[in-house]
Amino acid sequence: MDTADLSPSNSKVIIQCTDPSNVFESLEPRLSAKSPLKNLHWKSPTRPLRSIPNLNISVTREDKSGASTQNVRRHQIPGLRETPYVKLYLLRCDDKERYKESARKEVRQWVKSNTSPSDSKSSTKINEKHDAFEWLIVHVVLPNTPAASQPRSSKNIPPGATDSTDSVNSKSAWTGKSHSTILDKLKADFNSSSKSAFNRVVQVRLLETGDKSSPLSPADIEGQWQDLVEALKACILRSFDARVLQYESDIRERDAQRTLPGWNFCTFFVLKEGLAMGFENVGLLDDSLAVYDELSLGLDALVQDEAENADPDDHGALLRFSKDSKSLLRTALEEDGQGASPNDQDEDWSLSRLLAVDRAMFPFVGNRQRYRNLILANQVSALDLRIYLFTRQMEILLRHGKADTTKLQGSNKSGANLSTIAEVAERGVRFINLAARTLRSELYDAWGGQEGLSDAELHHQSTVTGNIVSSWVWTATVQILSEVLPSLGIDLHHWTNSLSIDTLELSQNAGPGSTGSDLEAGNYIRRLSFTSNLRSPSRDRSSDRSNRHSMLTNGTTPLQLLLSRAGSQRILLWTSRLVLLARQTMQNLEAVKCWNQILLGNNPMEQLETSKTKIRISVDQRDDEHDMIVRPHEHMTGLDSNCLKAAARSKNTFFDLYILLTVLAYRLFGHAKSYAGLQQVLIDLVRFEYLQQNYTIAARYLSSVLGPMPRQAYKPTDIDLIQLYAECLQYLDKPNDQIKCLMACLQSVPGANLSRSTDGSTSNQDMADHLFRLSRTIAPINVPLTHLFAITSVASTISHTSGRDGFSLALEMKTIWGSDTPSTLDEMKLRIASKNTGEPRFLTLYAEEAVQVRGSATKIVLTAPVVTYGWYTLEEMEIQLGNLRLLHHFPSVEENESLRLDETVQTPASGVPILVYPNFESLSVRVRSAARIHLAQNRRLCIEILSGHNNVKQCRIRLKTATAGLRLNIHDSVLLDGDKPSHCLRTAREGDTLMMMVDELEPQTCTMVELPYTIEVQSEAAISIRIDATYETDSGTFHLYDVVTINVLLPLAVNVQDVYRPGQTYSRFAFSPVTMVPLRLIDCKLEENEYYSIEQVRNMRGAVTVFPRQPAHWTVGLIPKDGDATRSSRTLTLAVRFQSLDEVILEVLEEHFASALEAAGFANVSRLLVPHLTRSIRGRWTEQDLEVTGLTNEVEMWRFDDLDWHNVLCGIERDSRPGIESWLAHWHSSASAMSISNILLCQREIRLHVDVPRYPVIVCAVLHIGTSDNRGRVASVGQPALAELELKAEGGEDDELEATFELVTVADTWLIGGRRKGNIKLGPESCRIQVVLFPQQTGHLMLPTVTVKCRRKAMDPKTKRESWTEVNSEVYNVSQGRSVFVSSDLQSATVEVFEAIPTKAGGRLIACKPR
Repeated sequence: MDTADLSPSNSKVIIQCTDPSNVFESLEPRLSAKSPLKNLHWKSPTRPLRSIPNLNISVTREDKSGASTQNVRRHQIPGLRETPYVKLYLLRCDDKERYKESARKEVRQWVKSNTSPSDSKSSTKINEKHDAFEWLIVHVVLPNTPAASQPRSSKNIPPGATDSTDSVNSKSAWTGKSHSTILDKLKADFNSSSKSAFNRVVQVRLLETGDKSSPLSPADIEGQWQDLVEALKACILRSFDARVLQYESDIRERDAQRTLPGWNFCTFFVLKEGLAMGFENVGLLDDSLAVYDELSLGLDALVQDEAENADPDDHGALLRFSKDSKSLLRTALEEDGQGASPNDQDEDWSLSRLLAVDRAMFPFVGNRQRYRNLILANQVSALDLRIYLFTRQMEILLRHGKADTTKLQGSNKSGANLSTIAEVAERGVRFINLAARTLRSELYDAWGGQEGLSDAELHHQSTVTGNIVSSWVWTATVQILSEVLPSLGIDLHHWTNSLSIDTLELSQNAGPGSTGSDLEAGNYIRRLSFTSNLRSPSRDRSSDRSNRHSMLTNGTTPLQLLLSRAGSQRILLWTSRLVLLARQTMQNLEAVKCWNQILLGNNPMEQLETSKTKIRISVDQRDDEHDMIVRPHEHMTGLDSNCLKAAARSKNTFFDLYILLTVLAYRLFGHAKSYAGLQQVLIDLVRFEYLQQNYTIAARYLSSVLGPMPRQAYKPTDIDLIQLYAECLQYLDKPNDQIKCLMACLQSVPGANLSRSTDGSTSNQDMADHLFRLSRTIAPINVPLTHLFAITSVASTISHTSGRDGFSLALEMKTIWGSDTPSTLDEMKLRIASKNTGEPRFLTLYAEEAVQVRGSATKIVLTAPVVTYGWYTLEEMEIQLGNLRLLHHFPSVEENESLRLDETVQTPASGVPILVYPNFESLSVRVRSAARIHLAQNRRLCIEILSGHNNVKQCRIRLKTATAGLRLNIHDSVLLDGDKPSHCLRTAREGDTLMMMVDELEPQTCTMVELPYTIEVQSEAAISIRIDATYETDSGTFHLYDVVTINVLLPLAVNVQDVYRPGQTYSRFAFSPVTMVPLRLIDCKLEENEYYSIEQVRNMRGAVTVFPRQPAHWTVGLIPKDGDATRSSRTLTLAVRFQSLDEVILEVLEEHFASALEAAGFANVSRLLVPHLTRSIRGRWTEQDLEVTGLTNEVEMWRFDDLDWHNVLCGIERDSRPGIESWLAHWHSSASAMSISNILLCQREIRLHVDVPRYPVIVCAVLHIGTSDNRGRVASVGQPALAELELKAEGGEDDELEATFELVTVADTWLIGGRRKGNIKLGPESCRIQVVLFPQQTGHLMLPTVTVKCRRKAMDPKTKRESWTEVNSEVYNVSQGRSVFVSSDLQSATVEVFEAIPTKAGGRLIACKPR
């Protein structure tokens, strides 16, 4: 078998031409130009439809120099022969005569030789289907021949034409008169008449350009060529289908014999590969690859079976080791004694040189290995088959992926299929690892095993086999890289040109949630080596970023173009893994073990000095500039790769190759978006740069790996990196970053050994000492508190100190490194925030004593000199340590729920609110409305300052309004305490705020200050004021915060009605509550003046309760002291003393409840419980409750469950809470009704001016009526009664007035005759008017009413004329309310009654007698 038979197929279908007429040279160029054939569709009965978009054809001439094909021994692998799929017979027949004489016979003989009898069942015929082919007859017509003048078919010959070439004596079926062409005769002779047969005869015309001798049009000529192409496609598909059917039949037959003795896998392999190569020939690469995958799986099953079977069948079993393995081992052992050459020089190892230096030793080359001959001879091992299979798979994938690698400059399209090329890399990684294990096993078997070998011999065996395996793995990896990397379409030289990764590139490759380095970007620092003589010229490479980002014509870079293509991330990922596999292979060499241990050391800081002494070759010991080391012979035995030999001999070369491969892998991982691989490669770079003392570059890499520090949690693998980072930062003199790194070291693994010390606790303590010392020298920074301390618990209740205002809160915390802090903390503060956004919004607690936190839970008490009330939650904690500010934000309740799922977060239950309340003896400030209110003056507030147990030196009170339109006149405030001098109250301005300052407040005293105020909206029911007081005592300075709401709505409404009589005025006052709260009216008084004297019609007898819908009335008489009093308006002052029933109730309850608390020994919580009681009752009582209290003068106590005591009891210390709760329940159950009848508390007084209007004109009217009796009290119905109306004016300034009068009566009572209405002149003299009254019904009838309106003439100031003007007047009708008895005009009447029962009686009037 020659070499040509074993050459890889080029996926071209062979078209073999038999050319007796020597027209091949003319036909072949034109036929080859039709390649590739387009759109072939193959459908097999057992497979789905396959489409072949392009199929190359190779047109060859039949070789007549050799022996006949029947005499050539058939190849044992039929699929390996390059046999034609179609055989063409090129016939040149210019006229019919020649066709009849010789051409037809020659064609018939050729057809017979290339076909078999249809009834033959011989094995030869069956086996020939492996090389099945179809035949075609091509009639080639040359120009300027008789055939060229013939039409395409006899159908195109005109009628009457004759064919002069036909012989009259011919015995042919067609006569001389036949008009058929040569093509028609060929089709008639050699085409089958079957319906399923296809055309086996075609004609093509080889005409020159512009030749017009042919009767065919150019379209017809092109149609002939298209007919040839279609015939070729049909023949190829028929041949291919026959071959596939034959191979599948043979494979099924051999597979069914698998369990029979003597079954041979190699024979089965031959058949399967024949099928695979058949698919490959026609371009069905996926089907071919699937067949090789099936073979690979079958081989794995065979190897597993042989491993489980102790006595395998020698005929079907594979070799334990291959001849190549034995040859490699023998060659290695023969060269063992020669040693390594120490004269090699360091060279510039670039990526292109690395890929090319070992090209001659690439393992996946079918032409070199001749695995097929070994398969035929059944002399193969499992490794041979694996390598051959992978080689074929790689060839198919590469051809599939590189179907069209041409790429236009600036185009975004490329024929290279990156996903397919990525599969080559993926398969390569997996296969190389499997093949390496198999090769190692075969080498041990070829060595003879390990039994009976000494330790030195075992070490030698391991070294030699390891070197052989490493050489094979290296060359295999480099071969795949050399195939894959060019497919990326970028210049990889620029990717490895700069071996230092800058900050910009690190930030671009940062994963999700990562941050870039905080070192200066673009700081390219030359890499340092252990000594100056270790630098290779290859390390000084340009870092020009412009070369890496060269632009294409369309403005995109090659890298952008690569990343925009499908499968780019996959190919970059697996290529990077191939690069790491090559680096790992180099690191596994026994010759570089000492150098590799440094790179992989667990604690590089410990090995730094050792590495410098072990690895560095002193300049004094060598004269040259290189560090060449002569390795022991056994370390170099078996190394065939030139690259690995150079790395094993030179440390400098080893590190150059290491950094070259690592940087390349990093950039491949980065663009593949594989952040896990990216981080691992970057860690390797960190260790390398640290060992070379390139601390700036190492710190840059570590900043990208670790991210911002310190953070909440670390992985165990981060511990060494944090140590390296701290060491680098110390060398670079970056204390601010170093202290963060130290915190991360202490936080990463609490209590673990983080230093060179063997004692874990001592190590942590030393690091903590360094951190505390460093905190004094750094610039101010803020870091989370949880990086150094853990807050284990915070008390949920506050506590008070006896004799001292403010409150305290306890918490427990500890260090995270397990030991005590080296010194006390500079400052410790805790800020709590109001839960309901009340005042103050935030409170700050301080540690009054020096705090040293221990490794176990340490109790710390924080104090706030603040007096306030409200619910607060933990907000933030701050610890100051030198210039290091530690902050911790306590999460809210919602954040706590989410953080509970995160076990790495250590935080107390900060969502539980804390109730802050004052000490019962602390200073307090109350604000209420002043007891005396004068409506003619500014309203006032009364401020009560209760000093409690404090001896207050000075109290500064700042009042801030919380109601719109409210203005406090602080300058006009007055001290109401008569015992204190007036200078004890002062006002001062603090910024924009005006404050009051009260001096010298003794303990247990109450100081009252009256403060005027104004408000724009007088109907405002309540006002709010924020109190901010600062007071100095013997115990220190304290702050009081409170927000008070004062009800300023006047609770009492006063209405007055004046009644005028001659010589006297009566005023009737009506008092009613403004709100639904009843009032208790204690006293009313109208003060006299120089114009009027007061005559009380009725005095108040005790307090009167006034309800909202039942006002109280009080009437007084006003007697003018002289005549001038009535001529103008006058003002009197009304004073009303009253109590608001709600204030009385709350005051009684508060006093009673506070006394009970003090008697029970719970006075310490009175400032918490008493306000809650009053607030709860005020919010729960109803109008009916207040009305009942006003009627009964008793207060019923609410039940324990109605007042929500649990809302405030939870704020009391846990130890005291049960006792207080049980006492409250008992107090509620045993409390009796409290009387409020004689309570004189909460009395208030309202003073207001009452205007007495000018005296009006009083018209006295009297209606005199004459009746039937002498007393004038009886009248008869319908009988007229004479009446006289008398009118008289008093109190008018004019002598005469004109009055309009009218008598008004109710309908159906009186008929009025005479002058019922009219105008008269009024004066001091009486005016009498006669009228007649006719009563209309019996009974007591009220006399008609008199209405009078007065007017007078006055000068109009506008018109200067007299006009009538209305005069204020009031009618005093003396007869108002009098009645007259009216009876019927009968003396007697007689009535007949029919029934005795009154309810059923009836009757009639019999007689009557008038008067």
